[in-house]
This record gives sequence, C-alpha cells and structure tokens, in this order.
Amino acid sequence: MCQFILILSTTIKTPFDLDRIKQTIDNFSSIIEWSQDLDDIDKILRIVAHEDISEKLVLNLERAKVSALVMQVFERL
Repeated sequence: MCQFILILSTTIKTPFDLDRIKQTIDNFSSIIEWSQDLDDIDKILRIVAHEDISEKLVLNLERAKVSALVMQVFERL
C-alpha cells in the first residue's frame, strides 16, 4: 500500500498550538502517524498518511489558527 510523507513548516509557539494541531490531525482518518520537531527553527510537522492530504490539512490548520507551509511531499511505495 502506498503512503505519503508530508513535511510542513509550522508556526507552533505554545502547547495550545500543539493541541490545536492534534485536534486537527484527529479529524483525518488517513493519517497513520505524525510527529512535531519543536527544536527545529521551522517547527517541522511530519505526517505519514494513506493519501496526499497536504492541501486539506493546511486549510484545516489555518482554520485552527496555525499557519503551515508544505515543504515537501514524498510518496513511499
């Protein structure tokens, strides 16, 4: 089964922002796993999903008041 790895730069600054990301991600059933690198200057959000949800995810994060920019999408067979 094909998987997509999404790499996004975010504006996470507080634990509240991280909670909003978690709530947004919980609404996507195609997400297999995710992780956040708060030590990185770009506050990288890495997501593994069954489909490329990058555009929908960015829109939903913006609605949750978290800015995100898709840096890269990889397809893993």
